[in-house]
Amino acid sequence: MPRMSAFAAVVAALAAVVVAPSAGAATGLSPAYAVTGIETSIPTNNTSTFGGAALGSGGDAAIWHASVQHQALSNCPFGSGTSCAITGGTFSLSSLDGAKLAGTFVNGQGSVTPIAQQPGCGKQVFGVAGALSTSAGPAAFSATLTHYRISFFGTCIPYFATITKGSLHMT
Repeated sequence: MPRMSAFAAVVAALAAVVVAPSAGAATGLSPAYAVTGIETSIPTNNTSTFGGAALGSGGDAAIWHASVQHQALSNCPFGSGTSCAITGGTFSLSSLDGAKLAGTFVNGQGSVTPIAQQPGCGKQVFGVAGALSTSAGPAAFSATLTHYRISFFGTCIPYFATITKGSLHMT
């Protein structure tokens, strides 16, 4: 009988977890999220777009999208010790329980910083950090951006980019 009681308790707990997220309205946003993703289109006019998945500190899963406007990366070459300013853009996050966050990158309160570059047309790694003005108040976004490149007629061309080690914190 103890096994049957334990089994019933496990089934009840699993049912509560599965049913709870769809049982009602949004439960709210977590104060922090771990984010990961990819670049979703070719950068145009110094604007890069990204999207991916997020996991909140409260256990909620979410999807996010960002469009980051920045100075031309040629203004902050590798080895120069300079960063390129984030000049604007948008950010949105939608929790799978229905909670939503919308915001904009604050002009001049963020940067794209070259960290490492492999020889030839190897990977390029950048640090990205920016202040956000959001529907839930101020927030901070940071991540590692990695460009994967190939040589095309003697010119290095990025063909894919990832966002890793990302975070979003309500401040």
